[in-house]
Amino acid sequence: MNQALVLISIVLGVAITFELENLHRLVRAPNVRWHWAQPIFAFFALMIVLVFWWMMANRGDGRTITLGEFLPIMALMVVIVLIAAVALPDKLTRDGAGDERLDLGAYYMANRRYQWSLVLIVVSAVGGGWLATLFTRYGFVYGMLRGWGEWLPMLLVVWMIFADKWWKVGVGYAAMSFIPIAWLSRTL
Repeated sequence: MNQALVLISIVLGVAITFELENLHRLVRAPNVRWHWAQPIFAFFALMIVLVFWWMMANRGDGRTITLGEFLPIMALMVVIVLIAAVALPDKLTRDGAGDERLDLGAYYMANRRYQWSLVLIVVSAVGGGWLATLFTRYGFVYGMLRGWGEWLPMLLVVWMIFADKWWKVGVGYAAMSFIPIAWLSRTL
């Protein structure tokens, strides 16, 4: 796993670089219309990168994994890099006067389905694996009860894909603030 962790670290480092470069462009641009939704998504995207890396680094079994075991991990990393790439806009548009303009609220609404669909892929892959483990150990009903920390985030992400009003986005983000509590409950 140590060899794979090096590649995982490099790929996820690229994801963080995308976010930081795009943040740099936004902060330096004079005519950005800031909106709360997209920076929150960018923070969420950064947390996905860090949590995924932490999960991989803490596997700690010390064994070498096969290419077949690594390919699904690589596929998830590709999706995570795409999440980081869309988390903040990479280009500013020029208006008729040649000024750079960007409305982060409009950017969020234009990209919400894409960005949250990517998040759904990651959440479904990681959470689905844990739910499958719970179903195998405890059966479907008890597995669903114990696995609320997995299927609830999946439902919230689906909500965010279709949240087309700012109040719905706000409700979704407020509900998502409880996800770290669910993740932390596994380790307690």
